[in-house]
Amino acid sequence: MRLKKALKEKKLSVDMLAPRLGLSRPTLFKYLDNPEEFKIKHFKTIIKYLEITEREALINYFIKAKSYE
Repeated sequence: MRLKKALKEKKLSVDMLAPRLGLSRPTLFKYLDNPEEFKIKHFKTIIKYLEITEREALINYFIKAKSYE
């Protein structure tokens, strides 16, 4: 599942989340397209709002799986 979809399911909008993260809307959209670029402080705030563990967040949203073929 993508991070944008998870935020939408929790009814968290970019307009609500950006100021709480201390980011502009365009910067937040950039990070949402590349979640592995979020800073740790932003990561921790987002998982607080998603109400999930750090492990769940890393596995499901923040780390891209690499193919080792």
